[in-house]
Parts: sequence; structure tokens; C-alpha cells
Amino acid sequence: MKKLSVTLLLVIVCIAFAQAQYLNYEIIEKMDYLRTNQMTTNKPSPTIAQYKIEGSPYLDDAFVNGTIYTTAKTQVPDVPLRYNIYNDNLEFKTSDGTILELAHPETVERAKLGETEMIFTNYLTTTNSTRKGFFKLLAEGDLTLLAKPDIFYQEAKEEAAYKEAQPPKFIPKPDEYYMQKPGAPAIKIRKSKDMDELIDQHQKEIDVYIKKNKIKFKNAEDLTQLVEYYNSL
Repeated sequence: MKKLSVTLLLVIVCIAFAQAQYLNYEIIEKMDYLRTNQMTTNKPSPTIAQYKIEGSPYLDDAFVNGTIYTTAKTQVPDVPLRYNIYNDNLEFKTSDGTILELAHPETVERAKLGETEMIFTNYLTTTNSTRKGFFKLLAEGDLTLLAKPDIFYQEAKEEAAYKEAQPPKFIPKPDEYYMQKPGAPAIKIRKSKDMDELIDQHQKEIDVYIKKNKIKFKNAEDLTQLVEYYNSL
């Protein structure tokens, strides 16, 4: 009973914190925000059907009413949003049904698309250069866990001997996982050693936790538990 009470208290605290962190964001109308920040591109995003591409480049094809939180500490509620994995950008639908994408995603701090929360942040590439992009937020604290959706675009294949022509297609790939310390770029995590430069303390506790719980570094739930454990130390 005591354990249940403690767990319930933690849940309540987490919910209260999640609500409180956005209290200082000024609420503005979506069209005012889009006009002021010139957020729309000049041309509507082309649809997949126009190019006869199989598959989908989206995290979810459907638009969901979401909220954008900006770097200027404003929030824009009730925006129909979806995430284009291939373009690494958010798209939104206007009142007349036109589909546009953000021209300046760098003004976005984070966005909520239904149950999915995304942030726009720095990360290191495989060549150690720094880029910015959208990530799904899985756990947040002194150490933050992020998931980068990935997709492969396969070019059309011409007809060949014993093979029919194939249209271009989008092929989903597994999410890639990143961890991030405050003020630093996110780093891709494939194995436990990749965490070494991020963990300046509690190294022994983390090593024991990984072995004891058989943490798999390709599993979102395992990594979320690991990061939440680290943030609790």
C-alpha cells in the first residue's frame, strides 16, 4: 500500500510539473503566429499521390490538433499538425484545407501532436557535425532520451529481364535513439559505451542497472526506464 501511494505521488508530481512548465508561455492565435513569423512556405506541399509514390513519409498520415511552443515562449494551440519524416519538418492544414510546411522550424521549441511530443534540437551526425532536427521526446531531465524517426526513399526501378518496373517508395526504418545533456547536442546511442561521455557520475550504478535489467539499446521502453533511473539518482 505504501509503495502504491509513493507511485501515485510521483505520477501526480510529474503531471503537475508537465502542466506548470508551460504556464509562462503566452497563448497567441495560430494565424497571427504564422503571419508574424512567416512560417508558411510559398507553395503547398505536394502530395504523395501526385508523384505516384508507394508508402508514406509521415509519422502519421492524419492531421491531429496540436500545440506549437516557440523559442519566443509563446504557445499556439489547436493547429492541425503532422510530421513529415523524410523532410524532417512539421506540416499543418489551413482552414481552407491547404497543406503547408513550416518555413522556419528553428523557431519551434517543441510541439505536441496528440499523445506525441516532439522537440527541435541540435544533434551530432555520424561525421561529428552539428545539425538540427525534430525528435520524439521519450524522457526528459538531466539526461533526455530522444527518438529520431527514419525512412528510406527508394528510387523507381525500370523494367528489366524477368523483373517488372517498380514505382518509387518510402520504406520505414527503425527509430534511432539519442541522449542529450542540457545545452549540448544530442548523441546517437547504439550501445552502453556511447553513454560514457554523457554520464559524469553514477557510472557504476548505471552499469549495474544495465546488466541486471538486461537493457536493450534498440528498445524504446528499456531506454526510457534506463534514463528515468539515471534521472532519479
